[in-house]
Amino acid sequence: MTGENLCPPGTLVAGWWKADGSGFCDLGGAPQPRYYLDCNRVCDDGCGCGASGICATECTDANCRCLEGCGSQSVDCTRFRYGQCNQNVECVGEIACRVVTCVPPWEWDPTCTTTSATDNQTAFHDRPCLHDGFTDVAPDAFYTEAVGWMAAEGITTGLTNDLFGPREPAPRSHFATFLWRYAGRPDAPADSGFVDVSPDAWYAQPVSWMVGHGLTTGIGDNRFGPDMILPRSQAITFLWRLAGSPTARVAHNFSDVSSSNYFDVAVGWAAENGVTTGVSPTLFAPTQPLTRAQAATFLHRFHMLFHDTLALPGATP
Repeated sequence: MTGENLCPPGTLVAGWWKADGSGFCDLGGAPQPRYYLDCNRVCDDGCGCGASGICATECTDANCRCLEGCGSQSVDCTRFRYGQCNQNVECVGEIACRVVTCVPPWEWDPTCTTTSATDNQTAFHDRPCLHDGFTDVAPDAFYTEAVGWMAAEGITTGLTNDLFGPREPAPRSHFATFLWRYAGRPDAPADSGFVDVSPDAWYAQPVSWMVGHGLTTGIGDNRFGPDMILPRSQAITFLWRLAGSPTARVAHNFSDVSSSNYFDVAVGWAAENGVTTGVSPTLFAPTQPLTRAQAATFLHRFHMLFHDTLALPGATP
């Protein structure tokens, strides 16, 4: 696998797996996969390795933490339980820590073909396979150019220095911040007036800027919903308002967007101008959660179309 090595110094990724249907990673009430990385101690030079692939306790500088001893082949301790290929490590020490995340910290390597115990793909974690920039953004993905542009312009810094999280859903606070940074980080009061946006929140100024320029009215009850996952319809509506709420000159062909929907004109405008092509020629998927990759793509397309002609609200000339 390629991706950021999340293991601490003196350890290496010795096992990984995916737990399907995890409530820990719920998305809109639907369970999503939870990902695990086991970080095991590196064995001292010259250590022998047992059949389990784990060196003896005396060969490492830490106490054994495996539940059934250092030679255990339990879930916590077996080196190649998950079929990692290309790692070329003959032996590892006991588990030192476990990283749990809702974001896959890797990209699949298509050259790995050996099946693992719990998945039909195996992966590697060799540093030479990593590329510059966000390591979870493939060089040929549909969103690669957009994410690179956002990073270069300071619109995003990623989830970490090495991970963008393209498949992660985009909360309303994230998208508000993307738009505000795109506009040049204009000054705005810290207090947006929403009861669920603290004036000292990192997204307080972006939300306040949106309110001040009519880009959002919140979700009702004087709330903005900063942690609420943004649907595709709301993202397009924000961009449409940023463009000045223009009228769509031609009707869209999306059967899942009715003329009675508040976002109908916004979607028509976005389709007419190429900001969106939908999830198919006839479907826009308005209620589908917006991913960070889609957020980057929408904003990049918006920029390419309008950056020479549009005066952004609050932006410094």
